[in-house]
Amino acid sequence: MEVPYDRPMTLDAALAELIEQSDSAAAMERVVRTLVAEGVFVPVHPDGTLYYLTHKDGTAALQICTTAAAVQHVEGAADTFYADALRLLEVVREIGARRLLVTSSDGWRIEVPASRLFGTVSEHGIPGKGQMIRLTWSTHPLAVALRDSVFRRLREFPDIHCVWVSWARWLDTGHEQLMVHMAVSDELPSLAAKRLMDVLLTQEITLGDADPSLTMLALHRVTHADSIAGLDRNGLDTIRIDHSTGRIELISREYDDPAAAEAARRALADQQQRDAWPDAEQAQQVGQRPRRWWQRS
Repeated sequence: MEVPYDRPMTLDAALAELIEQSDSAAAMERVVRTLVAEGVFVPVHPDGTLYYLTHKDGTAALQICTTAAAVQHVEGAADTFYADALRLLEVVREIGARRLLVTSSDGWRIEVPASRLFGTVSEHGIPGKGQMIRLTWSTHPLAVALRDSVFRRLREFPDIHCVWVSWARWLDTGHEQLMVHMAVSDELPSLAAKRLMDVLLTQEITLGDADPSLTMLALHRVTHADSIAGLDRNGLDTIRIDHSTGRIELISREYDDPAAAEAARRALADQQQRDAWPDAEQAQQVGQRPRRWWQRS
């Protein structure tokens, strides 16, 4: 999947335009897309903890700033840290934020639904960190371990309906990582998706220092139906469940040609271990790890 993206105006300018145009849907879209393009500054308390508010309904609202200087308008905040779109997605998922409170350098403040952030990243990608992203099938042992773990645990998460595991490459920077997409029916940011990732990383998967980075993106199965259809066309490892019957389906190219998939996986794992352990003897020992080394016993 390749996602082109045109960089819009500065975030302060987009925010000013939205305030001037009041409830303009187009102006709100420019704010969100500029936020994704530029990144934001996230305020923290003096002890370094995240600065966010809890509404009466128990949902969290994350405070973010257009610039580092804008923190002066956030009462009680001591400092900020820069977050690009991927880091911001992680923070939003971490606290389960439903809203973003965006403060400009001039002290103007607007509220943006967190679901708009997830939707924009899903539909348009992330410029600067990859104006185009390519998703491909992965034979990395960690990807296989993730796939198999999801297959075992997916029945425990009725709000998650499909999961894709892929190798993501940001074409303008060359950055590569593993990516997990989830089709969900709960409100974004999806608490179900966060809980599944927590289960995978604490109970199922063993990550080594030399393993690739891993990120997750939840998509609403109705709102982001087009993006979900695009994932299905990419030939990725796919785990799909019908919760009404409990029937779960695992689709993988590995089953089309298991021998070729296993050979590719071993070659990739051996090369990455040699890169991570220059010492030949140690590299040989690590290269002999079984396919399920990444899988917790």
